[in-house]
This record gives sequence, C-alpha cells and structure tokens, in this order.
Amino acid sequence: MIIPNQNKNAGDGRFPHHFVTFVEILFAVVLGASILEFNEFLFPPDLTSPNFLALIAVYFAAVTSWIGWHKSTIKYPYTDSGAGQVRSVLDAVIVGTYAALLFFGSRVDSSLIYYLWGFVIVFFLYFIVGELRRAEYHDPEASQTCLIICHGSAVLIAAIAYTVLHTILPEVLLQLPTGVLLFFIGLPFATMVSFRAWREWHGLPWTVRVSTIAVDMDGVLVEQVIPVLEKLKQEMGVDLQKCDITDWEYPIKETNIKIEIERAELEEKFVRQMPPMEDAAEALQILSGKFNIVIATSRESSIDSWSRSWLDSHGIPYKELVNTRSQGKTLISVDLLIDDYIGNIEDFIRNGSLSRQAILFAQPWNHDTRRINDLVASGRVRIAHSWKTVLAILGCKFPAE
Repeated sequence: MIIPNQNKNAGDGRFPHHFVTFVEILFAVVLGASILEFNEFLFPPDLTSPNFLALIAVYFAAVTSWIGWHKSTIKYPYTDSGAGQVRSVLDAVIVGTYAALLFFGSRVDSSLIYYLWGFVIVFFLYFIVGELRRAEYHDPEASQTCLIICHGSAVLIAAIAYTVLHTILPEVLLQLPTGVLLFFIGLPFATMVSFRAWREWHGLPWTVRVSTIAVDMDGVLVEQVIPVLEKLKQEMGVDLQKCDITDWEYPIKETNIKIEIERAELEEKFVRQMPPMEDAAEALQILSGKFNIVIATSRESSIDSWSRSWLDSHGIPYKELVNTRSQGKTLISVDLLIDDYIGNIEDFIRNGSLSRQAILFAQPWNHDTRRINDLVASGRVRIAHSWKTVLAILGCKFPAE
C-alpha cells in the first residue's frame, strides 16, 4: 500500500461490529472449550502421541487463522453486499470446521481420514472466502489465490492417497510403518506453517507487487495555465495571473479558461513549448525506479503523439500513456492517481477498489477541498503542493541540492 490508510472502516454499508465480535467469541469459545475437553492429550505433552501432534496442528491452524481473519476484517470489512454477507457466514463455518478438526484430532488414530479431509475443507473455504473478498472490493490483492491453491492441493493429494489406502487397500495400510502415519498427520501442520509463512512474507521488499501510479499531465506535469494566459493577453488584452484562476471554468470574456486551454492545445507548436512543472521530470525519474508510471491525460486523443514527444523531450519516464478523455480516470487500472482536478480524484476513489488512493496536486482552482474532506480525513487522499511533497508522501527523497 502506498499511503497508510487510517480508517478503512469508515463509511456506510458495513455490517455491524457485533457480527465481528460474534465470530471472535466463537473462535475463543471453540479454542478454550477444546483445551478443557482434550486436556488429557495435551498435559503433560507427549511428543510420541499421534493425538497430541494432531491437536497441535489444529491449534496452530486455528490460532493463525484467527489472527489472519482479524487482519482481513480490518482491511476489508464485511459490507452489506451479497458477497459480504456470504463471506461473513463462511468465516463462521470455518470456525465450525476447526471445532470438528479438534474433535477428529483428539481421535486421529481412528479418524485420520476425517482429519485430512477437514483440512481440505478449510483450504477450500479459504479459497471461496478470498474470491468473495476480491469480488466485494474489486481488488485482486484481497486474496492470495495461488498460495491457497498450491497449499490446499498438497493436503488434497494426501487426503486422496490416504482415502485410497483406507478404503481400497486397508491391508497395505495396516502394514505401513508408524512413520508413514505420522507423515499424514504432520503434513497438514507443515502445509499450514508454509502457508502462513508465505502470507507474512508477502509484502516484504522482495515479494511486493510493484504498484502503478497514474499521473495527470496538465496542471501536474505540464504548466499549461501560465502560457495560455500569456497567449490570451496577446490576443485578447486580458491581464490575469495564475493565482486568479480559482475555478477550472473561470470566465474570461465570452469564453473560459478550460475552453481556451483545450483550444491552445490543438496547436502543435504551443504544446511542444509548454514548460514542465517545477521538479516534475526529476521526481518522475525517482518514482520510476520504485513504481510503474502511467501518464493519464484527458487531452484530445488526436494530439497524443505531441504529448508523447513532449514527455520524451523532457526526459520523463513512463510505461504507458493512456487517453482518458472518453472514459474518465475512474476506469484506469492503477493503485494511485496524481491529479489536479478534484472531480477526477473523487470519482477515482469512490468508484473503485477501497485500496485505491490519490494525491491532489494543489493548484489555485482546487483549494476548496470540502468535497473530499472525508477522503482526506480517511488517509486515502493526500494533498501535495509540490513534486517534492509528492516524493515525501510516497517515501522517496529528492536529491540534495
């Protein structure tokens, strides 16, 4: 995540906190009651007892699942959507599955087949819940699907193998050494340890997905207002300063600043000569080493080649230039948007994944931020008054002067 989100639970459409409390209590009751019920297998510890080893495997899986569930409900709270409601029910079913696993673990010498298939069910439920979470938040990062499938497959293969031995070749099963049976007991534990370890490692520098940033051109990379005002002064005798433009459609005689900017940008010479914003090129050079950069412009698509030439001539690195004039910036698939228009920021944040974040690049025409005050308060939107501030927000340093 690029900008720490301090209030992901804010907003309407969330399940009451009581349901989360219910699942937490259910977890606690299941674990606490099982310790009392199965204390004869746990105390004193007997490392040679299959029942003890199986119970330890289930306790590890249940406790780490509890911790993981708690983190996921903070980052991705249940919503009132169908996916959110089904997800909440399945999370409770997972707790019930662990309760059954504790029962089978305490009798694993006679219930090993149910013990193994119980873990298969757990991974299957993890997969379904993860897919529901991804659908609920439209966020592919909401679940590590491949990780679940890989580890769940290992347990599934073991369960199938033991089932074949148990039902078709029972005489072979009786002749197997104790070590083989301990392998079947220990495999779910080893698989769960591996699964949880990979989940914790996910997000460290060597495994983190490279985030993608969309950067607007006019007003963020390109200083378009000052040259347009100079042009208008020559052509219309209008003497205005950039600080006077307090609205994106600021009226100027029979026209407005938005119309005049779009008209000026249909002139190739004007486009090529527009200056970059201060420190923009240097900042993009730094950011390109950490993020994928997408240039998102709402200019006329017919001048995209001029925009690319301008970017190249100023040494601004980018992976792709996307014209958003027809579709808007809501639909672009990026993690963070840097834009100077409040409407774009608002639409991008509120119509996409809750993991989306944005930086409003301060300009005279966007000082009234009341429309996005709640987004700013939540930490999902930050305001930057310069490219040096953008770098600081994104954890990068500007070269010392």
